[in-house]
Order: sequence, then structure tokens, then C-alpha cells
Amino acid sequence: MKDLEGIGAVASAGVAAVGIVATLLLGRWALRGTQDAAQAGQAQAAATYQAALDAVRAQSQSEHQQWRRGIRREAYAAFLQSVLTYTDSAHDDLRRASGMDETRACIADLRTLETAMSQRAWVVRLEGPDEVASAAMALQTSARILVIVYENHARQRAALNELTLRNGTHSQEVTRIWELIPLAQSSWPSIGTAEDTSTAVLTELRQLFTTCGLPLGLIVTLCEPHEPASGDLPFDETSRDFIRAAREALHSEEPSTA
Repeated sequence: MKDLEGIGAVASAGVAAVGIVATLLLGRWALRGTQDAAQAGQAQAAATYQAALDAVRAQSQSEHQQWRRGIRREAYAAFLQSVLTYTDSAHDDLRRASGMDETRACIADLRTLETAMSQRAWVVRLEGPDEVASAAMALQTSARILVIVYENHARQRAALNELTLRNGTHSQEVTRIWELIPLAQSSWPSIGTAEDTSTAVLTELRQLFTTCGLPLGLIVTLCEPHEPASGDLPFDETSRDFIRAAREALHSEEPSTA
């Protein structure tokens, strides 16, 4: 009986030991499962956070690009408007001017518009890109050339008006001036060269202008060629080039819809 009781005790102890081991193993497996679940949760949380961060960054970048595009669009539009204001004012105001004083006043007013155009051109050059900046410089140059032509034509009209006004009191002198102007115009390019043929004509014109009470500076206005050189850029062409370059630059900055 005692041996059976001993065997039972040993068996009970063995069962208890096995139970303890099983419990420990289950606990470790449960802990490992919890750790794995925790790591999976952390990875999911990190992925969610990164996705949210990427979305915020993408949104921020998109908003910055849109803001940048808006700044450039405003700069391009302001420059183009200043160019058109400058050239249109020169065309309209100078055509209405008649006398020399009125013409000079209009030309002085144009200097303010020219300065505004130049300032806006610098903004475009700073904003870029290079293609738009180059097109803006070409447009600015052609606009200035066009306005110079308008100014010279206005000066000539004003000078002719001044000359016409002297016809009532100095008809002979005015008639002779009309005869000498074409000669002075044809010989003007030779001034200062070995083939200079303008001396006699200009000397007589100065005498006639003094007799008529006309400013001597009008001789230059009436006789000097004022047309732009053949290599000058046409205004309409450079306007189209600038608009095309500006449109392409703005379209390239549009946010993707994909």
C-alpha cells in the first residue's frame, strides 16, 4: 500500500509539473502574440502617420505651387498691361497733340509710364522662368522703339505746324524752307563724313529759321531720319511671343489631376 501511495504521489507531482510547464509555455506564447500584435499595431500606426504626413506634404506642396503660379500670373499680367498702357497712350495722346509745348508735355508724361513698364519687367525677370524673362525684355525693347517712332512723328507734326503758322508773316522764307528740307534729309546721312554735302543747306536753313523766329532745334526734327532700323523687333511679334511664353510657363505649373 505504501508503494502505491508513493507511486500516486510521484504521478501527481509529475502531472503538476507538466501543468506548470504548459502554463509557462502558454504564457510565453500569449506574451509573444501580444508583442507581435503590438508591433503590428505600431507598424500600422507608423504607416498611417506616414501616409497622413505624405498627404499633408503633398497638399502643402500643391498649395505652394498654386500660390507661386498665381504670383507669376499676376506679374505677367501687370507687365503686359503696363506695356499696352505705355504704347496706347503714346499713340493716342501724341496724335492729339498739335503744338510743340503740348507734344513735349505728352512725351514727359510717357516717361512715367515707361518707368512703370520697366519696373514690372524687372519683376517678371526675377520671377522667371528664363524663357518668359527673355520674351519680356524683347517686348520692352520693341515697345520703347515703337514709342520713339510715335514721339518723332509727333515732333515732326508739331514742327510742321509751327512752320505753317509762319507762312502768313514770312511766306518767302517758309517757301524756301520747304524747298531745302528734302535736300537736308537726303544729305543728312553724310554729316561728319568726307562726303558731307549738308553744310550749305544747313547754314541757309539756320538763317531762315532765325528770320522766322523758329527754334533751331526744329531743323533736326524736320530733317533727321527717324524710322527704326531694319533689325528692330516688331511690337506685334514680340507681344505674341511674350504671351505664348507666359502661357506655356503657367500651364507647366498647373497641378496634376492624376
